[in-house]
Amino acid sequence: MTTTADAALMLRELIIPRSIVRVAGAVENAEYLLQSRAGQVGLNETCFTRLCGRCGVLLDFGRELHGSLRIVCGFGTNGARIRIRLGESVGECLSELGERGSTNDHALRDVTLPLPMLSDSEFLMSGFRFAHLELLEEGAEVRIKAVNAVFVHSARPQVGRFVCSDELINRIYDTAAYTVQLCAQQYIWDGIKRDRLVWMGDLYPEIAALSCVCGDDGCIARSLDFVKAETPLPRWMNNYPMYSMWWIMNVWEYYLRSGNGAYLSAQREYFYGLLERIDGCIAEDGAFDFGINFIDWPTHGHRDEAEGVRCLAKLCAKSAAAMEAWYGTDGALADKILQKLCRRDAPVTEKKQIAALKCLSGTPLSRQEERLLTEGGAEGFSTFMSYFLLKAQSRLKGNGYALEALKEYYGGMLRLGATTFWEDFDIAWGKGDVCPVDRLPRAGERDVHGDFGRFCYAGYRHSLCHGWSAGVIPFLVEEVLGVTVSEAGYRKVRISPKLGGLRFVRADLPTPHGVLHVECRAEAEGTVTEVKAPDGVEVIG
Repeated sequence: MTTTADAALMLRELIIPRSIVRVAGAVENAEYLLQSRAGQVGLNETCFTRLCGRCGVLLDFGRELHGSLRIVCGFGTNGARIRIRLGESVGECLSELGERGSTNDHALRDVTLPLPMLSDSEFLMSGFRFAHLELLEEGAEVRIKAVNAVFVHSARPQVGRFVCSDELINRIYDTAAYTVQLCAQQYIWDGIKRDRLVWMGDLYPEIAALSCVCGDDGCIARSLDFVKAETPLPRWMNNYPMYSMWWIMNVWEYYLRSGNGAYLSAQREYFYGLLERIDGCIAEDGAFDFGINFIDWPTHGHRDEAEGVRCLAKLCAKSAAAMEAWYGTDGALADKILQKLCRRDAPVTEKKQIAALKCLSGTPLSRQEERLLTEGGAEGFSTFMSYFLLKAQSRLKGNGYALEALKEYYGGMLRLGATTFWEDFDIAWGKGDVCPVDRLPRAGERDVHGDFGRFCYAGYRHSLCHGWSAGVIPFLVEEVLGVTVSEAGYRKVRISPKLGGLRFVRADLPTPHGVLHVECRAEAEGTVTEVKAPDGVEVIG
C-alpha cells in the first residue's frame, strides 16, 4: 500500500490466472500458472512452467483489472527476450500494434524486453483481463514460477448495494459499480486502458454513480479541482465549452450528494467568471456561438447536435440558478441565460440522446420527438448518455419500459463477455454471428472488440472499461427506488419508488450521516416501503 499527500490509499492484490486460453509451441506445465505459489523464487525450484524457443501462453484473469503484470522467473536464459501483451479481449491481447486500432496510447500494453533469471518483476500499468507471454528467441529457455496480475485499486469500501427480483438487473448494477470503482483511482478517469484522463463532461454520470456506490472519499473533489486548476479563465475546460457547462452541473451534483458547503463556497469566484463567459456566447434572440458544439461522439457533426448543446446549456443554467441562490445572490445571471436559450429551439430528428436532453431540460417535445425516445427500446443508446436516456424514457413511458431497455442494452454487453461496461455499445453489434471478448472468432464470426467501435475508439482502441457507462446506477436509485435528495447531504430525502414490474427492491445508499437502507415490495394494495435512516437524515415522503 502506498500513500501520497494528495492521493487516496491504494491497495495491491496479487491475482492468479483463472484459466489458460491458448498455448503455442514448447510450453511445459502451463497449468502450474493457475496455482497459488509461494511469493519468493528460490534456488531449488522443482515446480515451474518451462518455455523453450519461440512459444507463448495466453492467460485469462477472469475479469477486467487495473494494474500491472508480475512475473516470477527462476533459472533459464538470463535476459531472454520476451514479449508481453495485455488485452481487454482475447483478440486485442493477440493483436499487433496498429492492427484494427490496437495501440499503446495512454498506457503501454505491448512491450518486448529482456527477462532476468531469478527475478520478481512487475511490468506495465494498464487495464486488462488477458495477458500473453511470448518467448521470442530460438534456443532460449525461461522457467516461470508465477504470473500474477497486480490489481491496483482504491481502498474505499463499497457501501452502496441494489438487489431486486430481476437477476439480470442485479448483475448490471454490480458490473456498473465495479466499472466506476476501477475508473476512480486517485482521480476519476474515463478508462483504465485508454483515456486515463479526467474529462469534465464525462464525469457527470461517474460522480452520480460513485456517490451512490461509495459516497465521498475526496476523489470527486480532487478530480473537479484538477481540471479547474489547469483551466484558468477564460479558457474552456478540456478545450470544450460544453465541458465547462458540465463543471457547473458536476459541482452542484457533488454538493447535493455530499453536503460539502465549504467546497461549494470555494468555487464562487470561478463560477461567476465562467457563467459570465457562457452568457457572452448567447445572443438576446437565443442564438449562440461557442466556437464548437459537442455532446458526445455519436452525435458530433449531426444536425441534432446544436439543439443538444442548447438543452445542455439549459440544464447548466438550472444548476447555476441553484448555486446563485446558495451564494445568496439574486440568480439574475442564470435566469437571463435560461430566458435567452428558451427563445429558440429546433426539432430533434434522429438522435435519441439529444431528445432525452431536450426532455430533461424541460423543453416540450413534439410527438415525433416522443416517438423517437419511446420506440425501439435501446436502439440508438450510448453508454455515456444512458442515464439521460433511461430517465427520459421513464418519464414518457414508465419504468417498466425503461427497465426493459436497460436490460436489452447492458445485458447485450454481458452476453458478449463483459465484466465491466464499455466506452460505447450499439445493440446492433451483438446481432448475428459475433464473437465475445473471451475467445478468438470462429469461421464466419465478427470480433465484437476488433470489428466494431467508432470515431476515436474504433476496433481494439475501444475501451472496455469506461466509467461513464455507470449512469445506470443513479437511474436505478432515483427512478426505480425513487430516492430524491431534497436537502443537500441527504439531510432531507423523498422516497417514492416506482418498481416498474419488479416484485421487490432492497438497497443501501451511503450518505454523510451513515447508510440509508430502503426496502420496497409490490403487494396487491400497492408498493410497501420500509426505510431505515441514520440520524441526520429526514425522510419526508
